[in-house]
Amino acid sequence: MPKASNAESGLPHPQDACQLIVDKSEVRAARSLSLWLWVAAGFLFLALLWTAMFTAARSADTRAVPLATPGGRP
Repeated sequence: MPKASNAESGLPHPQDACQLIVDKSEVRAARSLSLWLWVAAGFLFLALLWTAMFTAARSADTRAVPLATPGGRP
């Protein structure tokens, strides 16, 4: 009885024989490293924004402004 397909023949298909062998764990590690680099870059960006905000707040003039001059009408 002939086989319906050559899936059990044990020989690779010519298309499969030319494919590169890719290690999935290396691809996954590269993606996770890239993700962590983006997370670290985000935290660095937020730290720079907070530093700029505190620097601007420190140099801002915070003297009180009177609502009316003394002796004048409100």
